[in-house]
Amino acid sequence: MAKRKPKILENKLFYTILFLFSALLLFLPLYFNLDLNSLKSLGILGVSIINFISSSTLFFPVPGFLATGVGGSFYNPLLVAIASSIGSTLGESVGFIFGHASRKITHPKDHTFMNSIYKIVHHKHGSLLIILFAFIPNPFFDVVGIVAGLALYPLSKFLMLVFIGRLARDLIIAYVGSTF
Repeated sequence: MAKRKPKILENKLFYTILFLFSALLLFLPLYFNLDLNSLKSLGILGVSIINFISSSTLFFPVPGFLATGVGGSFYNPLLVAIASSIGSTLGESVGFIFGHASRKITHPKDHTFMNSIYKIVHHKHGSLLIILFAFIPNPFFDVVGIVAGLALYPLSKFLMLVFIGRLARDLIIAYVGSTF
């Protein structure tokens, strides 16, 4: 017997709410001035929160990996790298959800375009590309998440791959930070 999806996952209103919520998070810094100095007192948790905010917004002035380097100079670099990776991975889920909800709401008429996106993301090297792009500090990784969501890539697999790339990067950054 085939497993049936929960009814809410078939509801367009659910995806519309997800779309609006993720859009709000993506564009949050345009409307509100975020004060990251108040997060310094939270220690490693603050590093994780800074990385979450940095990864979940499109227009954030300070990359979260700087907080990882600074945190590595004050705390155990391994713990800082893990906390930073968890925060940034969860932050990247916002772009993914934005793309996934967009696809579910619009049901694009141009299947050629969507098939092209699907083939790129689900390519045999797609997983390696996600890890590589997650590893490289760049402000455009949100686009990778949005495209993966549009291509209906499995969220759990996407998050696992992003975590692997971010953990490798954050370990390097935290240990370099610990030397200063």
